[in-house]
Amino acid sequence: MRMIYKIFLFLLFLTSSLFAEKFESFVKYKVGYGVFTLGEASAYLTISDNGSYKTEISAKAKGLASVFSRERTEKYISEGKVFEGRLVPYRFEKQTSYGGKKRHIEFFWDYDNKQIMMEKEECKSGNCEYSSEILPSERYAKDDILTLYHNVMFDLNKTSAKEINASAIGSKKPVVIMLPEKEWLKTAKKIFDDKEGTYIVAILNQEIFTSDKGELYVNVDSDNTASKAVLKKTMLFGDVWGERIEKKISKEQNRTAW
Repeated sequence: MRMIYKIFLFLLFLTSSLFAEKFESFVKYKVGYGVFTLGEASAYLTISDNGSYKTEISAKAKGLASVFSRERTEKYISEGKVFEGRLVPYRFEKQTSYGGKKRHIEFFWDYDNKQIMMEKEECKSGNCEYSSEILPSERYAKDDILTLYHNVMFDLNKTSAKEINASAIGSKKPVVIMLPEKEWLKTAKKIFDDKEGTYIVAILNQEIFTSDKGELYVNVDSDNTASKAVLKKTMLFGDVWGERIEKKISKEQNRTAW
């Protein structure tokens, strides 16, 4: 079930919209495989007058998936500033709960010294343990899992690149995000029945069920929100899919033009 939440994250924050002086969005998705629904996730993104942002995602399994995952729920929060069209995180938080266990992890950026402080609290049966550390330099990253895809899409739109390798706090391995061409594009068009919009392919570089790399295809609408995604070659019963079921977006005068 943990990888299903990573798919939620990609769907919910794969946007390349123009940020406004005031911006608010709410998007909700359901995720499943074959004819089965696994769960739902909701995401909020707000940007204030002073350019600070806050994003929050909450996801939970439903039905039998909830039973198998021991009623697993996850919440992710990222806070920071919008600078020249990019999301720059100052704090990233992850909360996980399942089967009587709880984990709360926070990351804090020190950009001057290129360091990240991690604080962790893990609880089981009411007993909690706390720890903190400065991450080793090889784990330093400018993005968290919530800002990664927006900033990569920003770079793809700003440059002529068709493919970018990226890493983030909250993701164990780097991902590859591309604007598909040739066979990749042909596959994307087949998956989405030639639906209008922008096609994105993400190679998650993780074994997911029977998929050795995790090939995630995403269709992005003209309003720059992901409408549907399909994770190929994952299960005997069919592909894992995600579909948008609700969205609300409001914005005022644009701050940054891409």
